[in-house]
Amino acid sequence: MIWILGGTSEVNVFLDGLVDQDYLVTVATESGLKFTKTNKVRVGRLNKEEMVQLIREEGIDTLVDLTHPYADIVSRQAREVAEEEGISYYRYIRPEIDSSFGYQVKDIEECCQLLKSLEGPVFFTTGSKNIVDFEQVRGKNRFIYRILPTSESIKIAEDQSVSYKDLVAMLGPFSLELNRTLFRQFKVRYCVTKESGQAGGQAEKLKACQLENVTPIVIKRQVEEGGFHDLKALIDVVNERDKKER
Repeated sequence: MIWILGGTSEVNVFLDGLVDQDYLVTVATESGLKFTKTNKVRVGRLNKEEMVQLIREEGIDTLVDLTHPYADIVSRQAREVAEEEGISYYRYIRPEIDSSFGYQVKDIEECCQLLKSLEGPVFFTTGSKNIVDFEQVRGKNRFIYRILPTSESIKIAEDQSVSYKDLVAMLGPFSLELNRTLFRQFKVRYCVTKESGQAGGQAEKLKACQLENVTPIVIKRQVEEGGFHDLKALIDVVNERDKKER
């Protein structure tokens, strides 16, 4: 059986390409469940011990990691577990997009340090997870957060006393024009985004920044090696491997 670590838009594309194979998808959150077009899916974060248990109970022989580029802890644990259990591990890595203009920061901490020195409205497209970090350095600036329209995301914002007028609860993908409209609406000077690639709408955000004279702040992803940058190539390898084992 194939275990697919999901939660991204690539999962549905991957499933569409599988040929007559038994599989199980796991996602960390309820929002991940809603966006996954299969009933063979389980919800919940797994620690390393629970990963091992799942592999043994379900007879997993192949692990396909389609998690977000910033889910580095999950990917590291999955790789380690696959090696220890002697099963195949395949990682898809989203191709990078040129983001050479604006600010480049290595992580959330460096981003927060930079934000302390800036003035003007900041638009965050990094979800709700790090609102707690950003709010600590907001000062007198206006911070606007674009988050998923889920009760979990909104509660995180509420817990940090973020005003409703500073929340944009919407489900992407977001077009170039919609990004431009939001930048104009909130008179944005800076846009914080992750290096999420084409599937994460990074290209549209960066182009909108250029056209609206907004300075992007790109949180770089960790460098990954040994994975697939072509999703179709990964699908072909998994399908071919299954044929050989039959």
